[in-house]
Amino acid sequence: MEAKTTEPGAMAAVHEETRQDVTNFLPPSEANDKLSFRDFWKNRRVLMFCMMIYLLPINFGYEVSMMGKLLAVTPFAQHFGYKAGNTWIISAKDQQILNAANTIGIFCSAFLTGIVSDFIGRKKTIIIACVVCSGGIILQYFSSSILMLFAGKVVSTLGFGLGHSLGPVFVAELAPVKMRGICLALVNTNIVLGQWLNSLVVYACKSDPTDMAWRIPIITQIIPPGLLLLCLVFLPESPTWLLIKGRRDDASKAYLRFNGPEFDVNAALAVATVAIEKEEEVKKANKSSKWIECFTGTNLRRTTIIIMVYISQQFIGVGFISGYLTYYFRLAGVNDPLAIGQAANAIQLFGNICSWPLVDRLGRRPMIVGGSCVMTALLLVIGGISTIGTAPALSATVAFMVIWGYLYQATLGAVAYTIGGETSSVQLRQKTYSINIMVATAVSCMWTQIMPYLLNTDQANLGGKICFVFFGFSLPVCAYLYFCLPELKGRNYAEVQELFANRVPARQFKTYVCSVSLANEELKEKV
Repeated sequence: MEAKTTEPGAMAAVHEETRQDVTNFLPPSEANDKLSFRDFWKNRRVLMFCMMIYLLPINFGYEVSMMGKLLAVTPFAQHFGYKAGNTWIISAKDQQILNAANTIGIFCSAFLTGIVSDFIGRKKTIIIACVVCSGGIILQYFSSSILMLFAGKVVSTLGFGLGHSLGPVFVAELAPVKMRGICLALVNTNIVLGQWLNSLVVYACKSDPTDMAWRIPIITQIIPPGLLLLCLVFLPESPTWLLIKGRRDDASKAYLRFNGPEFDVNAALAVATVAIEKEEEVKKANKSSKWIECFTGTNLRRTTIIIMVYISQQFIGVGFISGYLTYYFRLAGVNDPLAIGQAANAIQLFGNICSWPLVDRLGRRPMIVGGSCVMTALLLVIGGISTIGTAPALSATVAFMVIWGYLYQATLGAVAYTIGGETSSVQLRQKTYSINIMVATAVSCMWTQIMPYLLNTDQANLGGKICFVFFGFSLPVCAYLYFCLPELKGRNYAEVQELFANRVPARQFKTYVCSVSLANEELKEKV
């Protein structure tokens, strides 16, 4: 049912001339047109800069999947672990220590990104991130103990965590509305690419009986930050950040660098300026600090939506499928677990690529809600098959886990970054996203601390039955997503601001007619 549109108080002060500039920037009919190859070619500069900004998320995917892969590498287990029966393993306590390194680094980087990037800018923050990440990687390479490896992981994670927290925000500030979904989904492409590259390098080094079997996979992480440092000379500053700082001329130049000389700079500046001014009015009325603003008024709803989408990834089981799948294969007795793990990561990467044409065609809500429901059902199937305990059952479990990974990367895994980049307000975007990363990291920490005890053969040894645990947590997640996740496909900054200001129910976002859209239709009729 289509809701009637009322002029919100937050939009009352917008002049008709400015409103026409806003609607001319992206007419609703164009925003809802299906993407074509022509759109990709037209926005090739934006896509190129997106992939440049997303180089550090490659390290995120590489590092997140690293531990699960190295646990299956015998020289690594011999160097840092002990022998249990006929198998070399890393103690659950040491696994917790190493997993905590990622948690600490990402949590701290998310908090710092919200402060540093708003103060010195997006580009300078990326420079700091690359240098810090490289230093941590070098420290890991020369590690001789668990604590030294822990320290290196904290430093490197702090570095690429800055880039990971900043990337979607940076891209959301420069991407055209029609391409925004795929531009934001590309961050997950690079994360999955990092996971696949990690499995590829570990697999290539698995036959080396020396410590180089695990040192080479570690040192190769230095390639993405090194490339990014070289590319930064071509990367302009975020136009939205420049506008917030009052540097309109620099923002205009940045838009042209990102989009090319034919880009309608004046219209883009009008859209961003209107959204910033309206949020500034709300901020002055609330008289609150920026961090607190994320939890007040309509911003609380925005923050909650983003956080719930991201923690749903953890509750639905991504920590197991993406981080511990290879280790599970090894404990379950699968032949050549590293090869199977590499194939699983390649299929996940293909699944992510499949999301590219869908995120701006089907929309965010159908992909996330539908994908989550299907994956929840698969968790029940995998857990049930795992109780059988036969060789064919093990093969079926592996097959369904690979299918689950494909579906995850094609739906929730890819589209979550679109929600994270486009749902928050313009001025609070970086801080909201930083809060989201901190909360999601805390939930991820809970699972990474529990996982060794659930999987290790000398502990609970649940194996594939761990999917029953994730199934129980997935049910309320699916319910929340169905009732509370809105659709923002094709909406520009001003429309998103109005939708939340008018407190439109989530399931009416798609059909709701905004005042700026009505103004655009009136303008067409006059012409």
